[in-house]
Order: sequence, then C-alpha cells, then structure tokens
Amino acid sequence: MPMLLILVLVVALQAWAWHRFSGRAASGSLTRTGAGIRYLLCALVPLLAYLLAFMGAVGLEGWLGIALISEPMGRATLLIVAFLLGAAGLGSLCFGIRCALISM
Repeated sequence: MPMLLILVLVVALQAWAWHRFSGRAASGSLTRTGAGIRYLLCALVPLLAYLLAFMGAVGLEGWLGIALISEPMGRATLLIVAFLLGAAGLGSLCFGIRCALISM
C-alpha cells in the first residue's frame, strides 16, 4: 500500500509541475529552457527524497544498532530508484517535446 501511495504522489507532482510550467512557458513568463530545467528538478524531487530517507535510515541503523529497513525493502531499493529515475526521465522527455511544440 505505501508503494501505491508513493506512485500516486509521484504522478501527482509531475502532473502539477507539467501544468504549472507549461502554462508559464506558453504565456512567456518563463523561457522554454527554464521551464524544462525546473520541470526536471521537480521530477527528481521524489527520487532525491527517497534516497535521502533511505540513506538516513541506513545511517540510523548503524548508529542505533537496530533494523529500521526490512530485507524486502532493502532489496527493492534498486527497483524503486530505477522506477523513479525512469519516471523523471520519461516525464522530462515528454515535457521537452511539449515545450518545443509551444513555439509552433
């Protein structure tokens, strides 16, 4: 269930950023390049937050001597990171195409 919530939040964040930055680029208040960079940064936020939380939990495990991350969660970390990175990359590619079509 938490993974589904993470997926919904990632999609919602990207949809919000897409709407906001494409509207600002279309109105001319933001350049297409600036909108693309800002969208990429917003798309990478879930990945960075997950990595920081995971590394913080691993550090606390070493410091406190108790297990905070379950074995299945530890094994799934690479898949989660790959998914979040893929979602950010695909979203950024599609947003770049959208920004290129704004001027046409």
